[in-house]
Amino acid sequence: MSTLTCASKQVIELYTDLALNPNKDFGWDKGIENARSHGYKEEWIQQLPIQLWDYCAAVGNPFSLGEFSLGSTVLDLGCGAGVDVCVAALLVGKEGKVIGVDLTPMMVQTAQRHATQAGFESVDVIEGNLEHLPIQNDSVDIVVSNGAINLVSSKPKVFAEIFRVLKSDGKLYFADMIDISEGTCATSCCSQSSEGDWANCVEGTLKKEELIEMMSEAGFVDVEFMGINHYTTSSTTVGATFRATKGDDNVIQRHWENVYSTKDVSKVGWYQETPSMSLALLEKIGATPKDSIIDVGCGASVFADTLIDLGYRDITLLDISSSALEIVKKRLNTSAAIPSYCVGDVCTFSTEKLFDVWHDRAVFHFLQKEEEQQEYLETLYKSLSSKGHVIIATFGVDGPDSCSTLPVRQYNEERIKNLVKERFNVIDVIQEAHVTPGGSEQSYCYFILKPI
Repeated sequence: MSTLTCASKQVIELYTDLALNPNKDFGWDKGIENARSHGYKEEWIQQLPIQLWDYCAAVGNPFSLGEFSLGSTVLDLGCGAGVDVCVAALLVGKEGKVIGVDLTPMMVQTAQRHATQAGFESVDVIEGNLEHLPIQNDSVDIVVSNGAINLVSSKPKVFAEIFRVLKSDGKLYFADMIDISEGTCATSCCSQSSEGDWANCVEGTLKKEELIEMMSEAGFVDVEFMGINHYTTSSTTVGATFRATKGDDNVIQRHWENVYSTKDVSKVGWYQETPSMSLALLEKIGATPKDSIIDVGCGASVFADTLIDLGYRDITLLDISSSALEIVKKRLNTSAAIPSYCVGDVCTFSTEKLFDVWHDRAVFHFLQKEEEQQEYLETLYKSLSSKGHVIIATFGVDGPDSCSTLPVRQYNEERIKNLVKERFNVIDVIQEAHVTPGGSEQSYCYFILKPI
């Protein structure tokens, strides 16, 4: 059983128990006095069913972080028994809408029951995973969460999903546990001796700086740590609140510009001193220096240097970061004039040139939306010559689920075939254990495709 599956099972088991036994002592504060201690207003307490407050395990008060206008659409992540769902429904009124999402089926039933008892008709509670929200793009004004993001395996995926579902200039207000220990989670909160402390750091309670960085990398602006409170679940964890605003759609470009302008590229996880697998696959497909080749998402890799050494002269380098291409130009020195350099997003890339080889070592797996994947494949199909081959590398199914703090998708032969079957045949699949500069291994899959 995977770590994610184990963690999810534990979350479901614990919160099913809470749904069935709200008065049980779980070792952390809950109930009406917990709500009051976080500043939940007395008028809210009086207007909502009194039994609802037995379930209040809030670690903070997201409603203290900004305005909730009448008519707004609010999404509550990890809504539990529906305390914050019902408070949000009070604030947005009959003209508004509140959606709760929770992993635990019993909590979904409990939250919907509480919303019905309170008389709210515009509340919808859905069972779902926070890493893959069953919510439409650009459909939510405000996202709130209270002690739930901490329990999710891939927090970058959660923040990417929040960014996706929020409308332009939408707000994120959340409370969660943070790690206040010295050192890393591996030496602090995750080494608790008591088995009952597992919920304090499922997949690692993070420090405030790490959460702020993840939100910024996801595209949020005006990211603010609003402070800590009295709530604690261990000697190294404490409740804290954060708020942020959805930024513009240039987040990906800003992310990679920051990476290539601030980091040592020889130390990043995807760096290779020699692109051995890519070179072996060029030989496998029968590529020659006479072929035209495009390296998509080339970054600052040495693939172009190696191609030039092998006699290739028809080389195009495409990357969303101009800083990455400047690194390559500087390193190539007297050979810098050989490649053509294109700054842009592969999904919207357009050229009249046809390529014999399309090479992508690690771009495709960053595409989270189906429409982005299809745009990529459409661009690829239009850009290949009649004898063209495609080499695409992604993380394998047992590889990382994030890279450079951004969420990625993992692939195997079946998943790739399902995506490309309308336009391409999968000719070969090769697995590789990439060793990062830090010495860890990452599972990659290389796919050779041919247009149908």
